[in-house]
Amino acid sequence: MEKAYDHLRTESDWYRRWEENGLFTPAGDAAGIPFSIILPPPNVTGSLHIGHALTLSLPDIIVRRKKMQGFNVLWLPGVDHAGIATQMMVEKNLKREKGLSKEDLGREAFLQLVWDWKNTSQQKIVGQIKKLGLALDWSRMKFTLSDEMQQVVRKVFVQLFQEGKIYQGTYMVNRCPSCKTVLSDLEVEHKEVHGRLTYIRYPLRRDPKRWVVVATTRPETMLGDVAVAVHPKDARYKKLIGQELLLPLTGRFIPLIADDDVDREFGTGAVKITPAHDPADFKIALKHHLEKIVVIDELARMTGPIPEKYIGLDRFACRLEVLNDLRALALIEKQEEYTHNVGHCQRCETVVEPNISRQWFLKTAELAAPAIRAVSESQIVFIPDKWKKVYFNWMENIQDWCISRQLWWGHRIPAYYCQDCQEVVVTEENPSRCPKCGGTRLVQDEDVLDTWFSSALWPFTTLGWQDGSPDFKTFYPTSIMATAFDIIFFWVARMIMMGIHFGGAVPFREVLINGLIRDEKGQKMSKTKNNAVDPLDIIREYGADALRFTLAVQAVPGMDLSLSVNRIKGYKAFANKIWNASRYVIMNLKGDEELAIDAGRITDTDKWALHLLNTTVDKVNRCFDDYRMYEAADLIYHFIWDEYCDWYLEFSKSDLASPHTRSVLKLTLLKILQLLHPFMPFISEEIYQKIKAGKDFLLQTEFPAFDKNFVFPEAYAAVETLKKVVAETRKTRTENRIEPNKKIPIYLKCEAAVEKKHLEKHLKYFDFLSRSLQTEIVADLSLLPKGFRGVSQNWEILLPFASDQDRQQELLRLRGEHEKLGKLIGQMESKLSGGGFAEKAPAEVIQNFKKNLQEYIEKKEKISKTLDDLS
Repeated sequence: MEKAYDHLRTESDWYRRWEENGLFTPAGDAAGIPFSIILPPPNVTGSLHIGHALTLSLPDIIVRRKKMQGFNVLWLPGVDHAGIATQMMVEKNLKREKGLSKEDLGREAFLQLVWDWKNTSQQKIVGQIKKLGLALDWSRMKFTLSDEMQQVVRKVFVQLFQEGKIYQGTYMVNRCPSCKTVLSDLEVEHKEVHGRLTYIRYPLRRDPKRWVVVATTRPETMLGDVAVAVHPKDARYKKLIGQELLLPLTGRFIPLIADDDVDREFGTGAVKITPAHDPADFKIALKHHLEKIVVIDELARMTGPIPEKYIGLDRFACRLEVLNDLRALALIEKQEEYTHNVGHCQRCETVVEPNISRQWFLKTAELAAPAIRAVSESQIVFIPDKWKKVYFNWMENIQDWCISRQLWWGHRIPAYYCQDCQEVVVTEENPSRCPKCGGTRLVQDEDVLDTWFSSALWPFTTLGWQDGSPDFKTFYPTSIMATAFDIIFFWVARMIMMGIHFGGAVPFREVLINGLIRDEKGQKMSKTKNNAVDPLDIIREYGADALRFTLAVQAVPGMDLSLSVNRIKGYKAFANKIWNASRYVIMNLKGDEELAIDAGRITDTDKWALHLLNTTVDKVNRCFDDYRMYEAADLIYHFIWDEYCDWYLEFSKSDLASPHTRSVLKLTLLKILQLLHPFMPFISEEIYQKIKAGKDFLLQTEFPAFDKNFVFPEAYAAVETLKKVVAETRKTRTENRIEPNKKIPIYLKCEAAVEKKHLEKHLKYFDFLSRSLQTEIVADLSLLPKGFRGVSQNWEILLPFASDQDRQQELLRLRGEHEKLGKLIGQMESKLSGGGFAEKAPAEVIQNFKKNLQEYIEKKEKISKTLDDLS
């Protein structure tokens, strides 16, 4: 092995070799319980960010362990066409580079440009995924807008239409003037905006010198008013209900109507009704059969039957004009500051315009019912459990889904309009004739489907539901879906609805929700904040293994995590530690080692290592089974660094002549590499190749499981005693600045007979690790020369002074420690007697608290005796 670990060299070629040897391909009809995960498809908008690294590496950790446990695993990759997002990126690029719009190119030429973008982006994304080490079966790669997916989306659309679940309707929708398309409610983010509430006078037709005052935050929309509404029980307006009002600036007269939905507390209690530009007004207009006058077009410009001076103005420019004109007519009663929530496009942050439009909708109530039942009956489990409440809240109040989008990039809606008889023909294949009149002039709908429509079909369509493929029969339902909490509604809920309806079963058994990655200051990472991190930059600098381990050890399900470069550096140092430990083991192997261990011929320190590794394996597997990968990673880290490297490798230096100890070294290293592999696949594979055990690749070996043959409680207790006394001796040496390599005589006193026997049996390790010239365990330290003292549960340590200066120095140190212990004991006794802690804390906590207090009291007493002796 090279002396220094080089992550760039190690991570450069293993992925190709894994792929070439078919390690990521399921075993077909071979034995093994099926386990499948469908990759949450990244958008082809450019490249992956660090959030993707989290979302993708966590399921890969699960997948690699499942493969090593003998499951028949499918980890299926794919990418998403991401309609709005990708089209926006290409449009911006086209404008920036050539000064052209998509309309300048035309639909076909523009779409070819998007396909070119998609191919470049997909190539980049696949390269990034491979650098991360994801064990994906690339032979099954899918794309949401491939020919295959287009055909299946048409099939699903037509079936839903024939079932009466898809329909066309003219309703109030959210429209983004910048993206030039309608949006679903989920694609609108409501942000608090500081605006102004304007109180406008609407004169009575019968008596223009009297008026009704209405309050609005959007004066420009008054041009489309068709009524003013009041609550029927509002005494202020009872006598005016049914009268007509003059709509300022337009010359039109509109009625004053009564409606129970009016909020008497808002403004003056009289509200303007603009059905074409406000969802609440639209509902009132339907009840009262009011006209719907459109005065703002799809690009947020003024239009319709309004004074000519306003036509063509931007909505906000028109607002200023309307206010100026109302002031000139003395029709503004007052204005006041007003904070309210305003809908913004999730993609571009433009203020959304409520708009009446004819769109395609999916009825969701029938689809939602079995999806709600699936989660309530635990057919699907959310991890953490708290997210199912969020899911239920949305699903139980679900609205019909507007699925059409005014875009060019996406699944074109398979609806055709007969130009002769106006028949709407919905069919999977392009029709040549109208089934109603036989006409041949058929024009396809210009709109495409919402991106999330095809994404909702992802689990069953990628597995071949459409043609009853063996993959669908073997791997559906999938095992788990790992994703972020912010798309539970967009994606998870819709996959469940569609999966049950078409796939005949839930699309997955479990939903693992991970949090968002934030920077060191706790801010969400984004390009606009200039704090986004490219995973490839981290991989080049620190390695994919270090990045994967950092993400895993911080990824508590459902909780956000802060990404710190210092932590990544720390886990790169961990990789170096693993490399150096492995190098020590491999350099000391002689080829005569066996992986079958004879427990009767190994040392207690060997048994201690096997026992502790066995315990760690058991805990790691329990953590994995509960999706606590963060805890499993932490257990592995501390076992390798704090126990294996810091203690066992040091113990082994005294026993390297024994082939049995060398066998334990080899076996423990193998099991460590197996534990590490899901988290750090590259370095673990590189090292495994030096001690190959039967299988060609580490992924083909068996993941460690608890072994009842490696339970050695007595040896474990004995070595723990050894560790305790060595640690206190080292601490005493360090505190008193005794040279690390200087060998000195050491005297010990023990008050526990069993522990004394433990240490007597293992003095050779104590001497080696404590740099002892000679060690004696005595009954009375006071009969010996004065020296530096250490105290640790049942043990007292004496390191003889070299001079009287050492004695004075030790007195000073011990007095300081004695004083600290006195204060600590006083605080703890006060806490116990205070009442609150003793009454409220669990019994186990109080018991441990009292145990620690007693240990501090005993330690203080021992220091008191030592002080007397030294004085």
